[in-house]
Amino acid sequence: MLRLVIGALRRRGAQSLAVFALAALLVAVAAAGPLFDAGAAERTTAADLADAPAGQRLLSVHRPAATGEDPAAALADFRAAAERVLPPPTGPVTLGLVQTLAATVDGFGRLVPVAYRDGACDHMRLDGACPRAPGEAAVSRGAAASLGVKAGDELRLTAQRSGGGPAVTLRVTGVYDRDDPGGQWWADPMFSPGRIVAGDETVDPVFVPIGAFTGILGAPAAVYAVEAPRALLTAGLDATGYALKAAGFDYAGPPQQLLERIAADRTATRRGVLAGWVQALVLCALALGIVGRYTAQDRRPDYALLKLRGAARARIFRLTVAQHLLPMLAALPVGAGLGWAAARLAAGAAAPATAYPAAAVTAAVAVTAGLALLVLADLPLLRAGVAELLRRAPAPGRRGAALFDLLLVLGAAAALFQLRAQAPAAVPSGLGLVAPVLLAFAAAVLLARLVTALAGRAGRAALRAGRLRVALAALQYHRRPGIDRIFAVVTVAVALLGLAGQDLLAGRDARAERTAEELGAAQVLTVRAAGQSALLSAVRSADPTGRAAMAVAVDDTAAPPILAVDAARLVAVSGGTTAALSDALNAARAALPAPPEPLPAVGGTGLVATVVNHAPAPLWLEVQLAHAGTGALVSARLGPIAPGEHDAAAPLAGCAAAPGCRLVGLTLTGPPGTGGAKPEAPPAGAELVIRGLRQSGPDATVLDGARLGDPRSWRAALSGAALVVAPRRQALTLRVPQPPPSDDEEGTTTVVKPDTHAYVVDSPLPIPAVLAGDAPRAWSSDEPSTTMFGTHGVPLRPAPAPAALPALGRTGLLVDLDAVRNAVPGATVPGTLQVWVAAGVSPAAARALVQRLAAAGVDVLGTETAAEHTARLAEQGPAFAARFRLLSAAAGLLLAAVAAGVAVGVERRVRAAEQRAMRAQGLPARTAVGAAAGGQAALLVFGALGGVLVAVLAGRLAGGPVAAFVDDWRPAAPPPALHPAALALAALLSLAILAAASAGALRTGDAKGYQR
Repeated sequence: MLRLVIGALRRRGAQSLAVFALAALLVAVAAAGPLFDAGAAERTTAADLADAPAGQRLLSVHRPAATGEDPAAALADFRAAAERVLPPPTGPVTLGLVQTLAATVDGFGRLVPVAYRDGACDHMRLDGACPRAPGEAAVSRGAAASLGVKAGDELRLTAQRSGGGPAVTLRVTGVYDRDDPGGQWWADPMFSPGRIVAGDETVDPVFVPIGAFTGILGAPAAVYAVEAPRALLTAGLDATGYALKAAGFDYAGPPQQLLERIAADRTATRRGVLAGWVQALVLCALALGIVGRYTAQDRRPDYALLKLRGAARARIFRLTVAQHLLPMLAALPVGAGLGWAAARLAAGAAAPATAYPAAAVTAAVAVTAGLALLVLADLPLLRAGVAELLRRAPAPGRRGAALFDLLLVLGAAAALFQLRAQAPAAVPSGLGLVAPVLLAFAAAVLLARLVTALAGRAGRAALRAGRLRVALAALQYHRRPGIDRIFAVVTVAVALLGLAGQDLLAGRDARAERTAEELGAAQVLTVRAAGQSALLSAVRSADPTGRAAMAVAVDDTAAPPILAVDAARLVAVSGGTTAALSDALNAARAALPAPPEPLPAVGGTGLVATVVNHAPAPLWLEVQLAHAGTGALVSARLGPIAPGEHDAAAPLAGCAAAPGCRLVGLTLTGPPGTGGAKPEAPPAGAELVIRGLRQSGPDATVLDGARLGDPRSWRAALSGAALVVAPRRQALTLRVPQPPPSDDEEGTTTVVKPDTHAYVVDSPLPIPAVLAGDAPRAWSSDEPSTTMFGTHGVPLRPAPAPAALPALGRTGLLVDLDAVRNAVPGATVPGTLQVWVAAGVSPAAARALVQRLAAAGVDVLGTETAAEHTARLAEQGPAFAARFRLLSAAAGLLLAAVAAGVAVGVERRVRAAEQRAMRAQGLPARTAVGAAAGGQAALLVFGALGGVLVAVLAGRLAGGPVAAFVDDWRPAAPPPALHPAALALAALLSLAILAAASAGALRTGDAKGYQR
């Protein structure tokens, strides 16, 4: 029997090859689905983790640990206990200890976390030495200012905020800045930066060596920090969290928001893959059914001969199965390899080993289903008699086809209803997931019936008009059995390719728009600088033209988040819609009263103030300045100032270097603190009148009577109890008010000491701003104000944003960085400092810019280009889903081409015999060949045009392109339901492939047969 089957396959080599090709494509699509889904899921998870802040990727486990006399051993035991519960770590583990003590400064208690962490000094920039021995400590710059200590001082900490209880004294060996504040090492919430919660101030951690954790520090919390293993991120933390709690651990892991984002990307990928997978498999089934029907018709004489020779029906059935089974088995490894390669290339990553069993099962099921379809096409021939088998005319009756078409239309209607019933932003599910393909199939089968009927009418009309070639082509098209199914397959293939192309182009456009909105410029450098003023000066020096680079500071902890830019450079560097934003910011600035002229720069070696002390005791006046180039804070302390009128002088260091210093403010203080501590506060009611301020070396006037008495030039603190600042009569009066009492939650009355600073106003105040999104509720009744770069109660004058803000998008505040650094001098939290680089800057010019910035003391920590940002957005689930839908549509087009080619090849001999008979009656050869080619050309052209029409219809009914992102971000304008370029390209490409598949049969067999 095997030899008989092989002989039959060789006699019909073209048909066997077509079955092989279809089977290979079927297996490839079936295997590619699970492999692509798994590989894309790995890519989306990795991209989500890379996009998430370092703190969101961290798993921090902690519980109390009694250290006794050996803190290192206690920490090792804690690690072993934690790792018995957790999955094996996939990255470095950082261990630590932390215990909170208290410090009393100026009568106020502050909470001080005392901490040890592995490799602490390697993650700091230290002014001083790293603490090595018990009793030594390193404090942050902010904590040093809050606690009133510096390197070499002693810091006394107690177990109680009242100052009582056991105490420990630490010697400060160094003052640190965080080396990489946004990095993973500093992201652990157990070692978070200083903060104020419900009136309680907690300073930055004070780091000590591990040996310090004995005695009063003998009851810390032990901390185990590691990057969360991938298995926890994909499966969730519920089971592990329960096990940790049961073992007595507390933990802080990746937030639910990140876990939901990972799950949403995986879901979007899976549903998109499922939609493309279903459409390709359905096309495979239809193509196999068409090929099976045509090849079965071609085997009718073989069945008749076997029956004439007395072959039993069971034997004929086995021959039929074997004749289909051999090419399908041969196609199995080829299709599996093709599916693996296609999934690997399209997903950009190899699927994990766990996906291969599913791919093998789907491939086996696909082969079985394909074999069943081919055998089902032959079953009517097994039941037919010899006379019926020898008849070439198709059997009448299309009830089954009509019923199939009706069910398909009903299914499309149900899918459309379910799709429209879902929320607009929701990811389609159920029948809504395959609504476009069902709509395309329903429209295609109806259109196929219409075109077939019109072809018959057109043929008869052309025959009456004497247009013989057109008449023959149309009538042959009308009479071809199964032509409507081939037309439907071609139409659906073109439509799905056009829809997939539309989704791909719409996603590309959406990613480009989001990149422009989120990044802000063609290239963004994240930098480290001494402060905002230092960054501004360095960028302006590195790019004097103002067209290549711009200094930026971002405070994403504010509500709403704040983007501070060098406004004069915004349009030149960012372009796009920033012109409208710049105009809005300028309009908000113009609506404010003009600020006083800037004060002259201070560049001398000393300061002299003419003052009158109306207090009974001596006072001190501290003059605060900031270097205009570096932003470094400089101060000169004048005093003691005895009661009465005096000239008070003090040396000044740090302002001699160009461009000098700008005056920031004045502070009224009492006597100096002992041991280098902060000065004492001035007594309530103390009053100092300032009549003039000048510099020496060289001599120059800094503040004259007119400027001192100008109310526009001075302000007190923006919030809380503040100094009375009274500019009048050619002088500035500073008076300390009576402090108001304050009751805490326990009913204890304390005296709140007022802020004794007077600030220079040399820029617009309130700060002009452009607001995107809704204003905070507090702004509706009070003067708008916000916490900005660590300073509370900064007044604002917001104007509505005409467009999305660069970097912040549709929620945030845009302000001028120059105005911010003047209004908030010496900001304790400079924010995330960046340098934006314009689009026209070449790579060589960008490298030169970075070198000039480095020479000015600005270090580049990271860089991101618009292309890199767009590529990261393309790693999300919807982008992979669109990619797979395009891959499936391409496979569907190949399937349609093979089916059309098989139909031409099977009918070639029949049509050639008909044309030879007409040639014998005088039909010209040119007319015969033209009629044959015209019928097939009409199928392809009208099928391609019908595909475009069906794509337009399905796209509009299904609601346009699929959302490009899993979050709530959407383009400012909805994407167009039609993308002419995608549809035109799909039609042209389809015509080329379909024509290539049909041309061989028409060129080799038909022309020779027609001409004889």
